[in-house]
Amino acid sequence: MEGKIKIYQMNLEGEVDAAKMAEISRVVGQLIKGEMYGLILNFEAVEHVNFAILSSLVDEKRRLQSFGGDIRLAALSDYIKNIFKTTGVLEAFPVFDTVGQAAKSFGVALKDVATNLPLGL
Repeated sequence: MEGKIKIYQMNLEGEVDAAKMAEISRVVGQLIKGEMYGLILNFEAVEHVNFAILSSLVDEKRRLQSFGGDIRLAALSDYIKNIFKTTGVLEAFPVFDTVGQAAKSFGVALKDVATNLPLGL
């Protein structure tokens, strides 16, 4: 898989709710279609996460993993991290303090992480 992984950074903001989860699911589908298998979810500007969507986020991680990819979480505040921990899903995800650290965990530099999906996806 070396050289095959392409990484996409999705910047989340405000509240991550069912509508935002639907968007994440759509992005995962587009990444798979475009043979991009790494997803970094940037929580830097997130104020709240609806705990009810976290099991769906774990499902999306498994879906991406079934194609050889993964989801990394970055820049979670203590408040957001506590929501993940309380619902028991924090252990399901590699969590990084910065997007750069998350990118490095995929073996790429931050400059090589896409922040826009290629046209057609």
